[in-house]
Amino acid sequence: MVKQTKPAAGAPAITDEVRKVAELTADPRNARRHSEAQISQIVQAIERFGFVEKLAIRPDGQIIGGHARLEALKRMGRETAECRVIAGLSEAGYKALGLALNRIPENSSWDDDILREIVIEVQDEGEDLLSIGFGPAELKKITTEPDELEVTEIETGPVDDEFWISIRGPLAQQANALKALEQAMKPFAGVTVEQGTISVG
Repeated sequence: MVKQTKPAAGAPAITDEVRKVAELTADPRNARRHSEAQISQIVQAIERFGFVEKLAIRPDGQIIGGHARLEALKRMGRETAECRVIAGLSEAGYKALGLALNRIPENSSWDDDILREIVIEVQDEGEDLLSIGFGPAELKKITTEPDELEVTEIETGPVDDEFWISIRGPLAQQANALKALEQAMKPFAGVTVEQGTISVG
């Protein structure tokens, strides 16, 4: 069964199809590398939860996103795979989409407190997080409560001392560094950059 999503103006045409695994091909210039451990984890995740994320492919069956999932399906002996077929992009567009599918998720981060709560809850229910991508050292770090920082308030008075920066290295590089520092300090009133020599012997 083919389900088609109506594209917005200028967007590619997208359809959901079931394709034969044997007819799907890897992108020969796929820049991502997948370890044996990761593929094994994907196999276990599919066995545990099912195949929940479709492969993104070109109309001719070349993978755009999902190379590791395709390899996992092959190792499991699956004959078909649910695919999201992307049509109508230029060659550069397909390459950009492949990069986006891999790169954009890397720009997220964890909320450490929420992650710790969920990991502990899932472990308490008997789930094996080692099989879905977490390592033993990582789990230990996640589930260990961070040390509380102690903040102490101290009294301070006016500060009239001058602050000095020492620049060390080859003389030519020191001069370039001083020029760059002088430019960087221009927005700050009352801050000057002076050049000179001091005796170090």
